[in-house]
Amino acid sequence: MWLVQLGIKKSMDQIDPSWFEQHNNRNQQLREKGVIAANGPFADGSGGCIVYNCSKEEFVSIIESDPLVVNGVVDYEYKEWNAAF
Repeated sequence: MWLVQLGIKKSMDQIDPSWFEQHNNRNQQLREKGVIAANGPFADGSGGCIVYNCSKEEFVSIIESDPLVVNGVVDYEYKEWNAAF
């Protein structure tokens, strides 16, 4: 599993709302496929976390094509995570 922390780096007036819609729709599809185990925004609005259940190659491809990453809205950090639920 991969734990990804996304941090917002643009002000809201610099962000096209459709990028969030695309990001959320994409994440919903990945949840339905079982690729995303959990995701959600931080309560303070500073970003969010996503837990991916896939290979590193798949994860990197997914995150690098995320509309929020592509449009420079967020930075991200990730770590391989041996999660227990």
